[in-house]
Amino acid sequence: MIKRNFLIAALGAVTLLAANAPAAVLDLRTTNTGTINGAIFTTDFRQPTGTGVFNPFLSMQNSPMQQGYNSNTGNFDTKREPQWNHEIRLSDLRITNFGGVNYFGFVVDINEPNSPNQSMISLDALRIWTSPTTQYSLLTDANGFFNGPLGQLRYDLGNNSVLYDDRNSGSGQSDIQFYIPVEFFAGAQSTDYVYMYQRWGGADSSQGGFEETAIAQGIVSTPELSSFFPIIGLMVAVLSTQILRRRRAAQLTA
Repeated sequence: MIKRNFLIAALGAVTLLAANAPAAVLDLRTTNTGTINGAIFTTDFRQPTGTGVFNPFLSMQNSPMQQGYNSNTGNFDTKREPQWNHEIRLSDLRITNFGGVNYFGFVVDINEPNSPNQSMISLDALRIWTSPTTQYSLLTDANGFFNGPLGQLRYDLGNNSVLYDDRNSGSGQSDIQFYIPVEFFAGAQSTDYVYMYQRWGGADSSQGGFEETAIAQGIVSTPELSSFFPIIGLMVAVLSTQILRRRRAAQLTA
């Protein structure tokens, strides 16, 4: 709860980046939480990862730039299909609630070299679609970046980017979590496929191992401890009253 409350407070202190605003950079090297186009990006958590601990649905690797989306057949720089790169459905996602708002959460394990000149990396594109049928496309723009449709677009990072320094983590340590509002998926069916495209290495190049993305486990909202005390007090009072009544009844029949 402390982590969760801290994250909510931090969000209130970070300037929100609107979709029509000029390209912006969220530097997670200097702040641990921020938002871009309604999505929360944070490093304010700890969750063991590595492919033996969590199950990525999107895996990619290349240098100095890498891109791809989750698909059983693979594309661009994705790796290890279909075990660690494959389609997922909306029903696979888990809901997390922050400040009364529901989000779908994802966790990224970044594997960059642990050295000052190579540990930094940038996320330069993030798009999410839903589709009632499987999708596949290799369409690119003039720069060679994927720009094909994969269904109904639900989220787009736009021209913004997220910077991260992996020097203190490495493989086996989760690095970034991001949360997309559930309301962005309005009208989608639970059986719809969810496709996520990422591009890394534009502002800071990718130079290490796999970048892996998995579904974050939902956080169940629980009351603060102080809210339990009135409930406990009421239970004690009711129980005490019942005990006294039983004792008095026993005395009268004795």
